[in-house]
Amino acid sequence: MDENKDYTEKKNPGLAALISGLFPGSGLFYVGNYTKGFSYMLLFALLIVLLVFSADDGRQSMEMEIIVFALLLAGFYVFQIIDSFNEAKKVGVTSRSDSEEFSSESSLTGSIIIFILGILFMLRNLDVISYKSIIKLWPLLIIGIGLKMVIEYIVVKENEDE
Repeated sequence: MDENKDYTEKKNPGLAALISGLFPGSGLFYVGNYTKGFSYMLLFALLIVLLVFSADDGRQSMEMEIIVFALLLAGFYVFQIIDSFNEAKKVGVTSRSDSEEFSSESSLTGSIIIFILGILFMLRNLDVISYKSIIKLWPLLIIGIGLKMVIEYIVVKENEDE
């Protein structure tokens, strides 16, 4: 084993996914990514609160909001299980410095997505836009992912040319 690299103990991906399935975000605690695990727990709780409040609001036209929050909750639940599995596969395979670099990159992407969602929901709370408008903006997510892929391709090409 190379002494210059700080290797971490290998984790079981299936166990990380199972733990996250039982209690969202906890699989990341098992892996050792406490900040991300705690963030996932908070986000999951926030989605539940938003779903409950939208269902309890008493307005007649809440069906669309309930559907949006229910789909967000279900999608996030599945995503965090898959993410825990992938994080556990990474641990022990790469060096700690490579893992931290990847984690900070994915953390930045997640932070930007949450930031944009926060702005959209705040605009909804201020009655500037409606949830129907937010739903119509979903292609922006695909545009953002495509833009990120193009930027990553350009950066890799520049690094190869050096």
